[in-house]
Amino acid sequence: MNIFKIVDRANIELLVMESIKEDRAFTDITTQMCVPEEVEGVANIIAKENGVLSGIQIAEVVLQNFGVYVVEYFAEDGENIKEGNRLAKVKGKLRGMLSAERTILNFIQHLSGIATYTQKFVKIVEKYNVKILDTRKTTPGLRTLEKYAVLCGGGINHRFDLYDQIMIKDNHLSFMKDDFTVIQRMKNKYPDKKIIVEVKDIEDIEKILNYPVDRILLDNMTPENVEKSIKLINGRCEIEISGNIDEKNIELYAQKYPDFISIGKITHSAKALDISMKVENV
Repeated sequence: MNIFKIVDRANIELLVMESIKEDRAFTDITTQMCVPEEVEGVANIIAKENGVLSGIQIAEVVLQNFGVYVVEYFAEDGENIKEGNRLAKVKGKLRGMLSAERTILNFIQHLSGIATYTQKFVKIVEKYNVKILDTRKTTPGLRTLEKYAVLCGGGINHRFDLYDQIMIKDNHLSFMKDDFTVIQRMKNKYPDKKIIVEVKDIEDIEKILNYPVDRILLDNMTPENVEKSIKLINGRCEIEISGNIDEKNIELYAQKYPDFISIGKITHSAKALDISMKVENV
C-alpha cells in the first residue's frame, strides 16, 4: 500500500513536524557533541519481530527535515514482515539520522502494531466472511494514520467522524425514550448518510426496523442473543456486532454470520511492533 494515496501528505508532514518539535530533535545536544556535522552515513530500518508493516514511507517525510533520504524500500505497507527483515535503507548526514531515529520509529512501530493486531482478528473471521471494522477510539490527532494502519492489516474503516454517518447510540436512545420517529426525519434531512442504530435489547429490533435504518449494531450481547437477533432481522438490514470482543470470543460471534464486527482495541490497545534503525560502520 502507498500511504500517500490514502492519507494526505500535507497532513502527515504536519504531524511529523509536531513530533519533531516535541522531541526537540533539531537541538539534539548529545548527537551534536558526539558526531561532527560533516559526517555522512548509512542506516537500515530493521524488523525485530514478525508482523504487518505500516507507515514505512513516513520515514522519508521525517528525514527530509534532516538532510537524509531513503535510498531504497525493501518492504511495503500491508506486507507481512519477519524478524530480521530489512525494511528500508537511508543515507545522508549521520547527525540527522540519529536525531530523527526515534520520531521515525515511533510512527512505524505504532502503526505496524495496529496493522498486526488487526490482521489477527481478520484471519480468525475470514472463513465466516465477516469484516473487521475499527472505531473512533483513536489517539487524538492520529486518527487518519491509525485508520490507515487498520487498512494495512486487512480491516475496514468505520466512520471517520461525527458527520460521516448517523449513529444512534445508547445515550441518544436513553434521551429518546423509545421514540424512533427521529430516524425518518434523519433520513429525510440526510438521505445520503448511512443510519446505524445501536441495540442492547432484542425487543427494540422490530420497532427500529419500522424505520429506514441501514444497519443495526448489536452491542454487548451474548452470542445466544446475537443469534436470536440475527434471525429476527432476517436480512432486512446490515448487522454489526460490538462490545468486549477479543481474540478469545470473536469466533463465537463470527459463527453467527453478522456482516461486521467492530473492535475498538485494534487502535487503542495494539502493542507496538518492535522495529529498529541500525547505522552501518562509518
